[in-house]
Amino acid sequence: MECVLTAKDDLVAIGQPVVLALGAFDGIHIGHQATILLAKNEAQRMGAATIVYSFWPHPSLVLNRPKQLILTRSQKRTQIQLLGVDYFVEQCFNEIFSEIRAKDFVLLLEKKFPSLAAIAVGENFRFGRACEGDPFFLKTLNHDFAVKVQPFVLFENQRVSSSNIRRCLSDGHVDRANRMLGYPYYLLGTVYRGRGLGKKLGYPTLNIHFENDLLLKFGVYLVRYRFDGEGEYRWGVANFGVRPTFFEGVPEVTLEVHGLDLFFPNLTGEHVEVQFWSYIREEKRFTSQALLVEQIRHDIKVAKNRMDHLF
Repeated sequence: MECVLTAKDDLVAIGQPVVLALGAFDGIHIGHQATILLAKNEAQRMGAATIVYSFWPHPSLVLNRPKQLILTRSQKRTQIQLLGVDYFVEQCFNEIFSEIRAKDFVLLLEKKFPSLAAIAVGENFRFGRACEGDPFFLKTLNHDFAVKVQPFVLFENQRVSSSNIRRCLSDGHVDRANRMLGYPYYLLGTVYRGRGLGKKLGYPTLNIHFENDLLLKFGVYLVRYRFDGEGEYRWGVANFGVRPTFFEGVPEVTLEVHGLDLFFPNLTGEHVEVQFWSYIREEKRFTSQALLVEQIRHDIKVAKNRMDHLF
């Protein structure tokens, strides 16, 4: 898939007919995937190319409604690639762009994509200054392209949305969040040299600087992880939080992963992906290392039991 970046609002004109999947798409959850699949199916019917047209930075960050994003920019691009679209167009979103009227935004799309055949959007998609445009507005325009609207996708009678997924992650319901995402929630990061506390306790860990926003509830998780260039995931137990038993001074949020089947050599500087599969318990402070070690043993036992029931 070609990724067409638009840092100077310079979109490419693609010769063949195109169908756009239009949206901010934070999370690429199963609702977003349904919209993109709707565009792909329409493109296949028309013999057209499928383009995911999205925005960066996320509009909420520009419109003074900041929110923590589920995916980093690179993760978003990866998840879109996995959906097998033909192109990904990333529109630079700034204050000037946010003031474009809804009608003018549609004219911009038609100018940049002269062979625009159809647009697919989610039911709650809004665009244009003050969010004045919506799917109904698109359908009322007298233009040559078709408008396809993806209804809300429901999970257990609740709308699938980025807001609901963020809430699940912050409440520790990572398994529920994963079902709404359609893939395991994951962090990307780089291994750094820690203080060796886990190794001294008999449970060495990877210490990871992660790139993502803070969404997860502090605690212990069953995870899978892999390093760059590896196809196979390994199972582990992760602690995400401030390590209350050991921190001194101002607490720092850390991610530590203990592999269940691997001894860690010096992996400082390695890039790693960590998937979160199940929340085991809250993070807590222990009055002795012996009590902490006993708890770690129990956490590993719980993790292995849950592994056996996942697949």
